[in-house]
Amino acid sequence: HPPGATLPFVWLERVGLGGPTSAAVLVVLVGGLSVVAVPVTLRALDGKRAARVVVPFLVVFPGAAIAGVSADWLFAGVGSSGVALLALGAVRLRTDRSVASALMCLASGVVLGWCLFLSYGMAAFALVPLTVVLLARSPRAVVLAGVGAAVVVAAFAFAGFWWLDGYHLVVRRYYQDVGRTRPDDYWAWADLAALVLSTGPAVAAGLRRVVVRATAEPRARTFDRRVVVPALVCAAALVVVAADASGLSKAETERIWLPFAVWLAASAALLPARHQRWWLACQVVVALVVRHLLWVQW
Repeated sequence: HPPGATLPFVWLERVGLGGPTSAAVLVVLVGGLSVVAVPVTLRALDGKRAARVVVPFLVVFPGAAIAGVSADWLFAGVGSSGVALLALGAVRLRTDRSVASALMCLASGVVLGWCLFLSYGMAAFALVPLTVVLLARSPRAVVLAGVGAAVVVAAFAFAGFWWLDGYHLVVRRYYQDVGRTRPDDYWAWADLAALVLSTGPAVAAGLRRVVVRATAEPRARTFDRRVVVPALVCAAALVVVAADASGLSKAETERIWLPFAVWLAASAALLPARHQRWWLACQVVVALVVRHLLWVQW
């Protein structure tokens, strides 16, 4: 991992809160921001209905069963919070162009820039905030967020860490070690199977409706509320496909998908209202089954 992944735990140690308990509390609290940030993003771009539908599905998200023991849950909270800030700022910039809106976009860039230094895999996550900017139709937000991210990159470079050098060295080390022995053809599918278990059946049903919605209006001339959820979910799905195809996620199992899986959960907004309670119950059952009947290392 880049240094941003370890710095929060170093800071905990230095203020006298070292140890696994404090680390787990930090991961759970920061990761829990995604339960708020994803609906906030949907509310800014799509309205209250979609946001309200998604909230309970994020609360009983099966992947949360491993939240306290995986820093990827912390990555999910930071990434989703950056996207929510960007959505709020970008939407406001279209109307008032106030200093507060600009600062919100700038802050989102700082948060998303920090994501680059949490995990190398979070570089692909950039597709999600780019989709938000396209949906909000706010080029100014891209510039401001880019400035914020550049500040973070420059700060780490000044401290002696250049992201590209770290990435190339990690890839080299990976293929010198476990990456050389883990079979590509098996893990290309096994990683996706782990993703299915950590997201639950409601997301699978929601993804089907995303495909139907995306193909029903393939030539939409402008981004409107009908395409917000499909666009965000498709962006997250493309990130997963890219990470899986890269071969760098072999055998990292269900935990690595948490930063992207919370956005796949947004597909629940497309489920029929009369079926949502049943799908919610299915999510709870799957979460309990996965937790109690499957042996996992996390």
